[in-house]
Amino acid sequence: MTADAYLVILCDHPGCERPEGHWPVRFEPHTHRELRRLLKEDRGWCRTRDGRDLCPDHAA
Repeated sequence: MTADAYLVILCDHPGCERPEGHWPVRFEPHTHRELRRLLKEDRGWCRTRDGRDLCPDHAA
């Protein structure tokens, strides 16, 4: 039996109403770096220079 893990990125903006970023299907390589790339390209998430992740509502 194998287990699968689904990664989640959380928005670091205080009081964010929709703080989770995730991908609905398994992908390879299964890393947070790859998840951040997918969320940035397709959903507008960003990573700041100080290492915070921000959802599209707070990325601007």
